[in-house]
Amino acid sequence: MFFFDSNCWLDSQSYCLSSSLYTDQEKQERICIIKKILDDNNLSKTVLTSRLARDYDWDIGNKKLLNSRLSETIEGLYYGFVLTPDVYFTYHFDDFIKDAYRNKVRLFRFFPKSQLFYLNDYYMKKILKTLSACKFPIMLDLKQLDITGNKYFDIGTLEDVLENNKDLPLILETTLKQCMFSRFYFPLLERFENLYLEVSGMLLYDQIEGYVEKFGSERLIFGTNYPGLPIEINTNRIILADISEQDRKNIAYENMNNIIGGIEVG
Repeated sequence: MFFFDSNCWLDSQSYCLSSSLYTDQEKQERICIIKKILDDNNLSKTVLTSRLARDYDWDIGNKKLLNSRLSETIEGLYYGFVLTPDVYFTYHFDDFIKDAYRNKVRLFRFFPKSQLFYLNDYYMKKILKTLSACKFPIMLDLKQLDITGNKYFDIGTLEDVLENNKDLPLILETTLKQCMFSRFYFPLLERFENLYLEVSGMLLYDQIEGYVEKFGSERLIFGTNYPGLPIEINTNRIILADISEQDRKNIAYENMNNIIGGIEVG
């Protein structure tokens, strides 16, 4: 079985790829390590996001991710860009999207709590409307909606985003702990067909099976959260799930592949 990993991270061990302090041979050795990890786990397609873009500076991290040139040497590798509202006035956003797509960006990710902005920010509304028109997928970590730190999730704002951007594929990332707060997002899954769940946090017994039974396998997106979690945990979870073979294929590969295949960038 082949997998399309929507949630893979470029960590500090690979920052050498965009640095002039390392030789071409050292960079090539690192690329070979990354390629072997993907091949050994049957990750035929992968969206790679920079931790530097999330934890330090979105723009610098995204540029260094592109400078790694990994997509030029590893077949099936795409990039995920971290964005903040600043992107709308830092760049001409329509051109930014087109350039990103040409550079193999296939996912935009938002971390409003960590990077100190609101989803209903004036510029965020413009960003989301533009991405919806392009059917360009985004990923949002559920805990980034915990605006008080006391497990009070700003689900109302998420509901508004989905209601006002119905062509926007929105993938909600949930950890094992966050899945315990499913009562917050279950009603949204029932109402909005453009809402999906990334599965790397679904590690409980019968959890994936329960989601498939309730919402169908087409709403689940495969991800590993590597290197935060070993890849094998999530690949084996799908392989061993008590669901049909077609449901496994949908989750492992087809759903994410169909989403990025639907992007409409002129």
